[in-house]
Amino acid sequence: MAGDNENSNTDTSNDHIDLAQYRKLVKQFIDMRRYSTALFWAEKVAVLSGQEPRDVYYQAQCMFLLGEFHRAAHTIQHYHLQKSSLPCFNLLLESLYAAKEYNEAANIIQAVDVETMSTSIVHPPQDAASGFNLETNSVFGGEENNRNELLASIYLMKGKVYEALDNRGMAMDFYVQALHKSIYCFEALEALVQHEMLMAWEEFELMHHLPLAQQSSESDAKFILKLYESRLKKYYELISARNAEEISPIVNPDVLKYIKEFTVRVQQTCSTDSQFPKSNLPKVPVTPAHFMSPAQKVLEDLKAPTFSLQTSLSRASSMIDATQRSLFDASNRRASGDQDLDTLMSLNDCLTRVQRSTDLLAAEAEKCFYDCDYKQCLKILNDQLKIDPFHNNALTIQIACLVENGDFNRLFYVAHKLVDRYPDKAISWYAVGCYYDMIGKSDPARRYLSKATSLDRLYGPAWLAYGHSFANENEHEQAMAAYFKATQLMRGCHLPLLYIGVECGLTKNLELAEKFFLQAMTIAPMDVYVLHELGVIKYEYEYYDGAATIFQCTVDIIKQRAKTNNEEISARWEPLFINLGHSLRRIGKYEEALYNFQYALLLKPQSAPTYTSMGFIHALLGNLDEAIEYFHKSLALNRDCIVTSTILKNCIEDLMDDNTTINEICSKALRDVTESITASTRQMLNADKLNGIKMNLKFEEEEELSNSNSNSDSNMVVDMSLDT
Repeated sequence: MAGDNENSNTDTSNDHIDLAQYRKLVKQFIDMRRYSTALFWAEKVAVLSGQEPRDVYYQAQCMFLLGEFHRAAHTIQHYHLQKSSLPCFNLLLESLYAAKEYNEAANIIQAVDVETMSTSIVHPPQDAASGFNLETNSVFGGEENNRNELLASIYLMKGKVYEALDNRGMAMDFYVQALHKSIYCFEALEALVQHEMLMAWEEFELMHHLPLAQQSSESDAKFILKLYESRLKKYYELISARNAEEISPIVNPDVLKYIKEFTVRVQQTCSTDSQFPKSNLPKVPVTPAHFMSPAQKVLEDLKAPTFSLQTSLSRASSMIDATQRSLFDASNRRASGDQDLDTLMSLNDCLTRVQRSTDLLAAEAEKCFYDCDYKQCLKILNDQLKIDPFHNNALTIQIACLVENGDFNRLFYVAHKLVDRYPDKAISWYAVGCYYDMIGKSDPARRYLSKATSLDRLYGPAWLAYGHSFANENEHEQAMAAYFKATQLMRGCHLPLLYIGVECGLTKNLELAEKFFLQAMTIAPMDVYVLHELGVIKYEYEYYDGAATIFQCTVDIIKQRAKTNNEEISARWEPLFINLGHSLRRIGKYEEALYNFQYALLLKPQSAPTYTSMGFIHALLGNLDEAIEYFHKSLALNRDCIVTSTILKNCIEDLMDDNTTINEICSKALRDVTESITASTRQMLNADKLNGIKMNLKFEEEEELSNSNSNSDSNMVVDMSLDT
């Protein structure tokens, strides 16, 4: 027995376990998404290797893939790997972020300097004096070139953590640094653009300062720039980027000059109380409570931004090492291309084929949406959603487009499809809330939109729709509160500012409304909705000339877009032509005003207010008959309109007081009397002639009858007397 034990021990001592084979199994199981099996063997390998950093890393990664985020974070921190290895530090940040431990993640970010850390996860040295080069054992390919990609991932996670903590200034700075560490870090660009963190000019400046030359070839730089520019804002025309000759087909130079004056005044005199000439009406004194209102606070925050793109770009540029290249730098590509020529494509061919990408199709649809070409937008989306029916950006645009077109049946189908498949996504409940808001059910709309904001509080469209649900019922304070939140989350978007200005105008706070509209114009100078609302404020201020100029500019843009899109002007712009007509009426241009009222009537026939407006213009022109006719048409559609009835009464009285009208009525009455007398006289004469003939005939007949009857009567008398 003792000999058997000795033989057994001898056989066991000669056997070996190859840890490399088990490490390959762990990677294979991860690639096959068999995470539980991978974790089982990863933990055993880590124990057998004496808790080597690379084995602990894969063990924690399996925990992360299984959704055990706290467990993964604890594993890395237990072995103190977050201060010695970039991959482990990156995994720790991702685990804490997924576990929503944002404060703990921020503390770790502040305590660790990632620029001095190693990319290796194999026995990281305790100090630099060890002289042991471990970069060849990096988990990401064994090259220092990959350091930039890893640092970009870390800066991206830093940005996500600070954005979750509502420190958007720091978040934007980290996103910019992530893009500079690696120009292929699309998530950083997506966060900056999709969350509306940058203004329009800041987006262009960021594109121009990307280190494309340091991290890619010239062809790659053109290709990347084409893809990234498709993600930028599309709802505006940047005036500073175009000259007057290029814009003149849309609007005339005088209007452009007028709009540019608006923008320049806002940028240069943001602290002034008045921007434009006001009416002679007495101003309401500004009280401390009015100055410290939430709307005023939003404006003050916009004047003092917490983020400076120039500062971030300077910091990021100073950290770039020109000798370090990305993993996909030009030399590596050319080296791989020599081995496989089939992977080489011409730039023109790439740019042509990439147009069929779902991302670029969604970007094109978004541009059509902001150009008010909803028909073409839906057409592109229908083709794109056949390829990828759950593309998040495309679905957001589709929902907005269906709301604009009033297609609640289609929206109902889209909302139910999203809720069935993605009940944990904000966009699903956003679609449901939009549907209920469209059919006029505000309570369920608010409930579902609130759920969307709770699932993703950074989802700006849900906050805007939430504010709309209150605005539809004239609950201005609640609506403005939702728009204020959207303003904080959508720094580079003009829509929250536009809607806040509309609510201020509805509450007759015209001065504050004008400031918000002008602030929105600094972001989107050529947006037709902002121009229209600014014209309304100018009209309320009795600045009719300026109002007419703004309205006419908006009309020119609308007509040009409709012509470009080869479609008719939508009926939604009927109020624009009505407002332009009233502005022209106020400055005495009655013929032009009448033309715009007629155009509005074409867009929306059988409109009582339009008929009243046309009647009023005719009354001012002295065409009282036409005015009365239009007023009657208006009252036929809306008999309870007091304004129309009052003006009609005045027109009738003016018509009766007019000497010409009285003479015309008297002349017509005399002609009618004369014709009546003449007709009756002729009838009497004709009757007399006929009666004379009848009387003569009667007399002759009666004479003959009297002669015959006289004889008979005498005989009868005689006979009767004889009988008696």
